[in-house]
Amino acid sequence: MGEEQSNADWRTLGHDRAVRDFQRSWQQGRLAHAYLLTGPPHIGKMTLALDMARMLNCLDDDRPCGRCTQCKRISEALHADVRVIGLKQSEVNKGRTRILIGIDQVREVQKEAALKPYEGAYRVFIFDGAEQLSGDAANSLLKLLEEPPDQVVIILLAGAAEELLLTIVSRCRHIELRPLPHPELARKLVENFG
Repeated sequence: MGEEQSNADWRTLGHDRAVRDFQRSWQQGRLAHAYLLTGPPHIGKMTLALDMARMLNCLDDDRPCGRCTQCKRISEALHADVRVIGLKQSEVNKGRTRILIGIDQVREVQKEAALKPYEGAYRVFIFDGAEQLSGDAANSLLKLLEEPPDQVVIILLAGAAEELLLTIVSRCRHIELRPLPHPELARKLVENFG
């Protein structure tokens, strides 16, 4: 992965370029307010998103360290400023239900985003399954993406960019994650897990 992160505790495997690009953006002060991570299921989108959250809030010089209170609280899903927004069951009409990210969830994020971070340097909102935003939720999220508060980073996880509104995609820095070639995957498994 390179010299610049030799002691960092990145849990993301095989997406070295995405990690380097995010680190470079951080180091150059060109951090985006919103990221879109796309790729097939189980490719590492959530792992990368949590690594990004740890890096943004880490207390060590070599970010993410994995040892400081910020990194540990994020890893244990206890950090007040890092929130994962996922799919919920919602009633559509006449007793039928649908799984989606609804308007109420996005409104709650908007309220929290307006507040200063409570225990870290950044508030990070991770939308898992962003392609399942309801129409109203997508439009509400778009307003937040158009006028992002300081110290807030929004990370959308989706299968493909085409599954989201073009206006949402255009306001995010897109990082596409691709499957690792089998020999590289085997090498990583041996390196990391023996």
